[in-house]
Amino acid sequence: MPKKVKLHVSTNNNANGSLRVKVTPWRVRLDSGDVVHWELNATGPAANDILWFRVEQIDQVKPWPFKAPLPPASRYTALASGTGRVTSPLRNNANAVGDVIAYGLTIGFKDGDGKLRTMFIDPDMIIDS
Repeated sequence: MPKKVKLHVSTNNNANGSLRVKVTPWRVRLDSGDVVHWELNATGPAANDILWFRVEQIDQVKPWPFKAPLPPASRYTALASGTGRVTSPLRNNANAVGDVIAYGLTIGFKDGDGKLRTMFIDPDMIIDS
């Protein structure tokens, strides 16, 4: 069964230049052979402005926990107009289970002037209330 991470983008306030974002859950425990689905859930005014999102590896010291290809391969980017989902390859057996691997999410969106902007999210920094 795939593990799921939801990227919720619920508000786009162009006048104030802000997006409201929540990542649930922000940490996932993987066993050998697991895959992860990162799914975009853009609602309200933000739904029309989100263009894409990408899963990125932050920690370059520890090996990426999935089999090739590795980020920034295109399979780690999803268009909001498509399924809005990124699916990882299988968890790599060669990497030690239990390693904490930092990842990030980048959202591409249109600002109030229609220009492309990006927002980087480090799930370790997201506080869910």
